[in-house]
Amino acid sequence: MFNVVVLAYALSSPEQPTPEAAPTNAESTRETALLGGVGALGGDAAGGMAFSLAGLHRMGVVEVGAELYGAALFSAVGGAGGLAGVHVGSDFSMRALFTCGVHGYDGVGHGILSKDPGVGGTLPYVGGRLVLGYAPGERRTFYGLLGMMDEDLDRQEKSVTYEEEGWFSGDRYETTSDHTIGQTTWGAMFVIGRQFDLAGY
Repeated sequence: MFNVVVLAYALSSPEQPTPEAAPTNAESTRETALLGGVGALGGDAAGGMAFSLAGLHRMGVVEVGAELYGAALFSAVGGAGGLAGVHVGSDFSMRALFTCGVHGYDGVGHGILSKDPGVGGTLPYVGGRLVLGYAPGERRTFYGLLGMMDEDLDRQEKSVTYEEEGWFSGDRYETTSDHTIGQTTWGAMFVIGRQFDLAGY
């Protein structure tokens, strides 16, 4: 009789919801990272010793953020853009990010043995970033290598007129030179940063 009552109660009870599976570490990760980098980059128009600064926010495997970078030797290029892509791994990690933004150029075509000041301008670009990193210990400090490639979406032809002086005669005269702004930019940097856990929200 007791078994019959228990069975009847079980059949008449409302169906209990199945508990949701706990999110995996990758699904529940919420953290912000600030990264600084030094290295070199270049292209047909400008390049040299380079630096970068990026802020990234991770939501699971998705990561978004923004970056600033610049490089200079005889001419200079700087970039400001947004970042979006994927982040996999924790101690050892990989970031694959798409970027788009604006490049600013200065002194493109600047002469070493002449007084050509070069030309400047701005162009939109798209590109990609690959960051391989290691975060030891408590995984707060981040070390890595960054490879980058940007492609300007246009090329600009500009002319500049300046005054030259003859090597032997000392005579001064005006001359005009033509330069192209825009390039495919390649670069590599060593990056170091700090990660901040925002899992509480």
